[in-house]
Amino acid sequence: MQSSNFHQTGTDDTAATAHAATFLARVKGILLSPAAEWPVIDREDTAPASVFGTYVLPLAALAAAVNFIRLSVIGINMPFGGTIRSPVMAGLTNAILTCVMAVVGVALIAGIINLLAPTFGGVRDTRRALRASAYSLTAAYVGTFLGLLPMGTLLGFLAGLYGIYILYLGLPLMMHSKPDKAVGYTASVVICTVVAGLILGAVFGALGLGRSGAFSGFNSSPEQTREESARSVGNAIGGLLGSDQKGKEDIGAAISKATTAQASTAQASSDSARAPNPTQAAAAAGGLLTALGGALGGEHRHTPVDFHQLEGLLPASLPGMTRQQARGAANKALGVQQTSASATYQGAGNARAEVEISDATAVSGLMDMADSMNVSETSESDSGFEKDITVAGRKVHEKYDRNSHHGELSTLVAHRFAVSVSGNDVPVEDLERALSSVDLKSLEALKDAGATAN
Repeated sequence: MQSSNFHQTGTDDTAATAHAATFLARVKGILLSPAAEWPVIDREDTAPASVFGTYVLPLAALAAAVNFIRLSVIGINMPFGGTIRSPVMAGLTNAILTCVMAVVGVALIAGIINLLAPTFGGVRDTRRALRASAYSLTAAYVGTFLGLLPMGTLLGFLAGLYGIYILYLGLPLMMHSKPDKAVGYTASVVICTVVAGLILGAVFGALGLGRSGAFSGFNSSPEQTREESARSVGNAIGGLLGSDQKGKEDIGAAISKATTAQASTAQASSDSARAPNPTQAAAAAGGLLTALGGALGGEHRHTPVDFHQLEGLLPASLPGMTRQQARGAANKALGVQQTSASATYQGAGNARAEVEISDATAVSGLMDMADSMNVSETSESDSGFEKDITVAGRKVHEKYDRNSHHGELSTLVAHRFAVSVSGNDVPVEDLERALSSVDLKSLEALKDAGATAN
């Protein structure tokens, strides 16, 4: 029996050593040679539980430990104020919260990456979006260790910027988005993440889970000052998103309510006769989420077209192919609404195609931002090509892989509707004809459908 236990222990130690080696190799690869590491990640199909369990949580736990040492053991030197140390229990609470927020943050960014993928010519894939999120955040977590060094804050900030570069390299590969849209895609993900971080900071701060939340700086300000600060932040965020004045005002008002809720909760926490009001905090955060959803539409304010109406615009058949199945959906995430409809078509042999129409009016502000960059790229090799072409008078992005016989075409109609055609074992000329079969004129006629008053 003892021999069996020894064997089991030896096996466990070997497995742990192997996991540690794999973990360190991935950290080293994504930090030192991200351009070479992303293709390796692209070929993997790691389960979400494994991504969190063997990568995200170990990194978060190490970052939490470093934060605990820095805040509760070493302390922070204040000019003329000596060294200030956080109480041990507060430090432990912060460490636990760091691990929780790591999971929430990675999942949140993955959701943003997945949500925006079609906007930049990509394909939604939850598992791939999760890997893109988790591995691109490596630099940010490793940057936590730099906090123990002189000028640690600056070094940590630089590490965060490097993480954005890593994400920029990974998005086109992981989400199959257009390489020429990588800048716009990355910028949009970062902007949405910053704003979502403000929302989470408001929620956690208002619930008393952290006094250093995103809005903690507002708490000591008089009410009028808080409103003015919230208005300035709303204008800044709305400006980045290309929102109209109403969108900016809505964000500012929502931030003001969130900060007021947090200030009220902070006061309640210091007053034993009062109880914090989590309902008020949740309502304030919900209002901020709604304001963000409105701002992402830029200057366009429309309710998405019903997906049944989009289904009616899908071709009944394609040249040489019959329609097999049509489906539609209405989705809402992060306060952003989107409707879509798609159909699959079968031809001779293994020929198969799919046509999808999405009403992305809720993020049309981001699409305008990406389109304004006006970046175009043409490339060709023995294995395939990628280029911008014109189909029925419209600019279309086309790419084709000769080895796998897989092709994709995508276009944007009225800065609102994303239309894509993809196919396997279908000549690229047939895919172009398939796109021409979509009633794009009727789709463009819906550009003002669901318009709401500003």
